[in-house]
Amino acid sequence: MNNSKYLRKALDNAISIVSNSPSLFVFHPEIDFTRNRMLIFETVIKNIICIETGSLKDELLKLNNYSQITPTTSTFVQSRSKIKYNAFMSIFNIFNQKTQTIKTYKGYRLLAIDGSVLPIDNTIHDKETTMLKFNQSDKTYSAFHLNASYDLFECTYDDLIIQGQAKMNENKAFVNFVDRYKGNKAIFIADRYYESINGFEHVTHSGNKYLIRIKDIHLKTSITRSFGHFPDE
Repeated sequence: MNNSKYLRKALDNAISIVSNSPSLFVFHPEIDFTRNRMLIFETVIKNIICIETGSLKDELLKLNNYSQITPTTSTFVQSRSKIKYNAFMSIFNIFNQKTQTIKTYKGYRLLAIDGSVLPIDNTIHDKETTMLKFNQSDKTYSAFHLNASYDLFECTYDDLIIQGQAKMNENKAFVNFVDRYKGNKAIFIADRYYESINGFEHVTHSGNKYLIRIKDIHLKTSITRSFGHFPDE
């Protein structure tokens, strides 16, 4: 897909579908976004998607054409906090359904899975995102861990799983990707830390294939250590 107008229309349509049922995607359905205000559910969703790298105040001014009635940062943050994560996952899935073009290699989709760390304000301390030590530093560190499944031929993301960095488990994320996948036959491709016997078995039972790099046999956490010593030849 390279038609920007079509993609924009598909995204707007996905946002509209989710916005038609806001009670399904907020923490307090009986009160959240029930009153007629400037920041309605759909507006907040679009603003979150369009925000760039500037300060929140500056980004809100740009999104509202520097109007004098631009919502304050505090108002926007309060509105944003009412929306559940699954609202954006639903938009993501609806958008993919509308824009997907299946491209295969010998009948298989090639889905590459990898992770990325997303640092957040380290003054936020909770059990999910905060690590007391990170990379040999004694300073606290807060982040999310984004696991993504990416279609190598279509050049689009197929699925996403976000975990708190402190509770991050790439093996579990890999299994969830496999179990959630309902598309054409696929080869799941991943680097080290996504390998596990359990993950391999989930792929096998799903009828798909996998190509996963594993840790060196000499590492204590390598799954090949349990197979015993291999002759050099």
